[in-house]
Amino acid sequence: MALNLVPVYASGRLALATDSVVGTPPSGRSEVYVPGQEELSAGEIRVSILGSGQPWVTKSQAAGSVLMEVGNAERDVFIFDVGAGSLANFSTLKVPVTSLNKVFFSHLHVDHIGDFISLVGGYTRSGRLDPVEVWGGNSSQPGWGTAAFVEAIHKALAWDVASVKGHLPITGAETMATEVPFDRTEVIYERNGVRITSFPVIHALDGAVGYRLDYAGRIVVFSGDTVPAKTVVEAAQGCDLLIHETFVPPAVFAQLMNFPLETADLVVNTAHTSARAAGVVFDMTQPRMAAMWHCHVVEGLIEPVFDDIRVAYAGPATLCQDLTVFNVTADAVTARQASIDWVANAVIGPSKTERQLDTPPHPNPTWWKDVAIDWRATSDQAFASRSKARQSD
Repeated sequence: MALNLVPVYASGRLALATDSVVGTPPSGRSEVYVPGQEELSAGEIRVSILGSGQPWVTKSQAAGSVLMEVGNAERDVFIFDVGAGSLANFSTLKVPVTSLNKVFFSHLHVDHIGDFISLVGGYTRSGRLDPVEVWGGNSSQPGWGTAAFVEAIHKALAWDVASVKGHLPITGAETMATEVPFDRTEVIYERNGVRITSFPVIHALDGAVGYRLDYAGRIVVFSGDTVPAKTVVEAAQGCDLLIHETFVPPAVFAQLMNFPLETADLVVNTAHTSARAAGVVFDMTQPRMAAMWHCHVVEGLIEPVFDDIRVAYAGPATLCQDLTVFNVTADAVTARQASIDWVANAVIGPSKTERQLDTPPHPNPTWWKDVAIDWRATSDQAFASRSKARQSD
């Protein structure tokens, strides 16, 4: 099929893909994904890109985040990284906020964690009662691992949580962190027919990992940030969907970011994976669908990115935008763009934790009553005066 080169921000509707359909999807499936109108089938994985961009969030690209929903009886939901702006995209997908309680961090750079504090604190107000479970890399340095980060967020939310005690349940603001090894591959989650494996990657410092999700014979792999690594190739061999970071070339990156070329080359080639290098990884793994992620999506640069991966890789490929949605089944892998309601509110679903208000509200400071304006009395007086004046007229 012809490559679509029109991104969503330029009024495009379709995925930026060489092949948006691999295999035979269900008949009648629309060319765009409309949230709330398609039930997940048993054995299906739906992967939604909540953030496809960089630390500098833009209207068109939130920072890094990937949502995975599985079609098991529990309809489990997993979020991999929670970059700034990603939760605004999550709200448009009509996935219950109460299901968003399993978080997996690839690493702790700010563009992968920015919305986490809102996920913990803000979604408590949206009705999530269950605590948030968090997985992420450990570290050789004290205080640098995922557990220390989660504890710091918990402390940062102390004022926020105290302010709603006795008025709203606060169990949803509780967190439980599990650190995973940064130097070996290990199964870290196995429940309800879903297995998640972490594996080491090479990025900036020790502590960065990627993830592989297995469900019903289907495999989705998320590289996180990394240079090309054998651990990714081993985890992703023959998978259904490989989401691998794909940077623009150093010269282009330097121009976009106003960096010296030497700095851009350092960033792209010692901490990330360029498009040409990503093509090598895709060719070594041969996924049913290759997904290029963490890339600037800018008109004029889309075709060159595809050209670069094509040096080594000839298979189906998609350049991820925000709200690119993949459906993975035994019969097909499809790539579509979500057609969203831009003012959609959060959807509330069930929680396993019982709703309870077991803590009395914190007492108000005594001085508040002296400075608070009795606006109701003032408003009532103004209304009465205007009514009397109208009657006189």
